[in-house]
Order: sequence, then structure tokens, then C-alpha cells
Amino acid sequence: MNWITKSVLILVTLALLSSSCDRDAKPQPRTYTQEELLDANRKIIHNESDYIDEFIARNDWKMEKTATGLRYEIYHDSSGASPTTEMTATVSYRAYLLDSTEVGNTAINGPQQFRIGRDAVISGLHEAVTLLSPGDSARFILPAYLAYGLTGDKNIPSNAALFYDLSLISIQ
Repeated sequence: MNWITKSVLILVTLALLSSSCDRDAKPQPRTYTQEELLDANRKIIHNESDYIDEFIARNDWKMEKTATGLRYEIYHDSSGASPTTEMTATVSYRAYLLDSTEVGNTAINGPQQFRIGRDAVISGLHEAVTLLSPGDSARFILPAYLAYGLTGDKNIPSNAALFYDLSLISIQ
């Protein structure tokens, strides 16, 4: 083969290779509208709410629902003032996924303290303690968006609703 033939073969090969690269290009991801994303989130929340309602019915609990979607049932009611934002709450609890997997227990490390509305605990716990007075014990079910949401935590998968059996020991 002479150098002209080799050069033509190399050019043809390069042309074929470069044209095949276009066919392998990955399609661009679909862009969703804000309304489509809102509808998807509404559906997820609705489905989770139904799942929580079924869990409550299976356990034959009579729970109330707050405007945020937190479910609760106070089974030991003491008289006293409810805590407010900025107070420090001391609580003991056991926390579970709705499949009964235990994911938290203050019996291991002792009661937990946090400043209501300020400290870095899940938002559902901030709301839960404001429904109690010291000495109260209650069951709470926190939808995922009041718990660990999309990210989850070391023992908690993403988008997991949580069940808490919680007692408010004291407030300061």
C-alpha cells in the first residue's frame, strides 16, 4: 500500500468514528415544570397519608391530626402548662419505622434535651412536644417531611414516616 491509500483509509476511518459518536450521544434529561413537580409531591404526600391512616387503623388507635399532618394520641395526660418556643424540653422516647423496626431509643443514651424551635432535631419533634405538658406520654406519627425527609439518616431510609412513643419529662 502506498502512502496515499493509507492516508485515505485513515481519513475514512476517522470520519466513520466521528460520525458514530453522534449516534451514541445520551439524550438530554427531561425538564419538568413546577406544576408537574408540585403534583408529584402532592401525590407522594397523599399516598403516605393513606399509608399512615392504614397503620393507625391496624393498631386500633384514635389519633388526631394537626394541620401539618402530624398524628398523635395522648395516652397519659397530666395537668400543666404546655411548652412554648425557646423552652428546653427533656424527653424520653422510642422511635420506629412503620414496619416496627426500632430506629431510636433514649433508654440507651438517656433522655434527650432540646430547645423548642431552635435546636437541630426533626421538626416533627418540635411540634410534638408543644402538644404535651410535663408528665404526658403520647404516640406520634411523623410523616417523612416532618422527620428526615428525602435524605434519611443512618438508620432511617429516605421518605420514611416515623412512629414515636414519647414522654415529656420536663420543660425549663
